[in-house]
Amino acid sequence: MTREYYSLDEEHMSFQAVMSEEFQFKYSLPGQQHNIRRIPNSVIAKALSWQRTRASNPTDPFFKEFSTEFLHGFEQELQAFGGLPKSSDWMAVPCFPMALKVIARLTTKSLFGEPLCRDPVFLDLCCEVGDSVPRVALLLRCIPAFARPYLAKFLRAPRRVKHLQNVILDEIKSRRDSRIKNPMRDLLDFSINWVDEQQKDPWEDWHITDMMTNTVFAALHTSSQLVVHTIFELAARPEYVAPLREEIKERFATHGEGSKEAIDSMHKMDSFIKETQRFNALDASALARLVLKPYTFSNGLHVPEGTYIFTPNSPLLQDERFYEDPTRFDGFRFARMRDDSKLKASCPLTATSEQSMHFGIGRHACPGRFMVSDEVKLVMIHLLLNFDFAIENFGPRPKNVAFGKFMLPDMGAKVWLKKANQAESTGASSAL
Repeated sequence: MTREYYSLDEEHMSFQAVMSEEFQFKYSLPGQQHNIRRIPNSVIAKALSWQRTRASNPTDPFFKEFSTEFLHGFEQELQAFGGLPKSSDWMAVPCFPMALKVIARLTTKSLFGEPLCRDPVFLDLCCEVGDSVPRVALLLRCIPAFARPYLAKFLRAPRRVKHLQNVILDEIKSRRDSRIKNPMRDLLDFSINWVDEQQKDPWEDWHITDMMTNTVFAALHTSSQLVVHTIFELAARPEYVAPLREEIKERFATHGEGSKEAIDSMHKMDSFIKETQRFNALDASALARLVLKPYTFSNGLHVPEGTYIFTPNSPLLQDERFYEDPTRFDGFRFARMRDDSKLKASCPLTATSEQSMHFGIGRHACPGRFMVSDEVKLVMIHLLLNFDFAIENFGPRPKNVAFGKFMLPDMGAKVWLKKANQAESTGASSAL
């Protein structure tokens, strides 16, 4: 039944309509509401696939530049929070703000390249949009629908979204004025080229702006939360630090320090992040759809127009039919499962299945999940190579915060960092 409904097209059961209502796009993210967004999702998927191919090509400089941008961004943000700690001192760092800024730098590097990805004003604007849209949606959904347009007029977030859209639109116009001089470097260039090639149904620059703004929001608010959860879990479970550091050392020695091939081969790291995601599901439900046309399932169940339909997410992730001892955190669970040929394909962080729907499944599976995987791994590898870390005051893992069916990390919690003893770390910190 689940497979039957998520395979239907948007005209029958709409994913976009659910997202529009859930995040109140009409007010929180102007231009994203249902039936206004025109460029199909497949375009950003094609763009990300093109970039993923570049990242996997050892002769292409993209992944090295991506990693370099991370190192630059991490150092800049650490300085903003007080500077690098002395060798024997702990430094308290607000985890979510730090993660959000670092992820913003990586995401904007992928989307827009330099100089925008190093523009502090632009980065702050992207972070504000990524962080405020979900907050505005939660607020607006708590009040009657008739009052939402009036309250929205007084909210800062929609105005910041408009500002971001104007900056992106200006960037598109600037690139069009110098297209001959600039080769295809990033996702914005790819999207401009794609739009220009369309003859049957032409699009305009504001449609590209709309798509890019949506991508900024989608990338920042999910990736940064996964980084925070992963840091919290590792800080609270120090027994995983040594084996993860050892894996980094082995993979860098085999495939080259900081290489994409080395990072992709870190199965324990991948498993720890996926187990963190399983243990801290963002959404208790998955595959939400709004029925736009009455539909009768093959088993006879009839759903009328206007029905919201979804599948359970959190319960499946805690189901012993799919996971051994599911209530226990097992950081290397998915690394061991790779030894089973029947389970191997479902083990990577980026894999999607009907038992693991963090990134969706089918036609609406998140096309940016591979970039998310790279971003989180870059952060964790760098932390493991260069720092010891703990929850502030050596306390327990900060508790998650529930908002309806959403589960968020503690946005105000801090972690302690100090320089790692190089004898215990990998000695490969020059690469990451």
